[in-house]
Amino acid sequence: MNNLGKNTLSMLGIAAIAMVATLAFIGPKGADAEDGDTPKTAEVLKKVTPTISMPKLEEDHCVITLKADKESYDIGDKPVLTVEVKNNGEEAVEKSIVVSMTSRDMFSGGRMPAVSRVVWTKTEVVSLAAGESKTLTLETGTEIQDMKVTSFSMSGDGDEVVKDANLEKIRKAIEEVERKNQN
Repeated sequence: MNNLGKNTLSMLGIAAIAMVATLAFIGPKGADAEDGDTPKTAEVLKKVTPTISMPKLEEDHCVITLKADKESYDIGDKPVLTVEVKNNGEEAVEKSIVVSMTSRDMFSGGRMPAVSRVVWTKTEVVSLAAGESKTLTLETGTEIQDMKVTSFSMSGDGDEVVKDANLEKIRKAIEEVERKNQN
């Protein structure tokens, strides 16, 4: 029994030393860790770094890019977005661009994840001659909120295929109703 107690204590001691050595090797993680030059202070952790879900869009021989004015924002900042449109085609084109800012709770209250909601949106129509470029500056006027995940997105005329398909379904439904009413 005496040897069993010594063996158990020896095994626990070895396990403790191995754990300490492993933690020392791996180093600190989480809020205490430093990645690069920026230490994880309370000030840094309060910054919101939005994602741009669609930073570049190519359609109709045009390249459209979306950029934010800052890499990260303080709570209460109102982002300013820049949209650059370049017509690489040989004909003039008119582009409709929709830019949106969405926000969702950082933590969900139940089993379902938090749902993003659009907090700002703007539609711009840009006319470009062949080879022409234009830059749009869009002030959101919407504040970055605490404990929210923020993202920016844009879409262009490519979504009209879906709209046209829906319009075709509506036309067919109207025609069917009219036929039934005639009988």
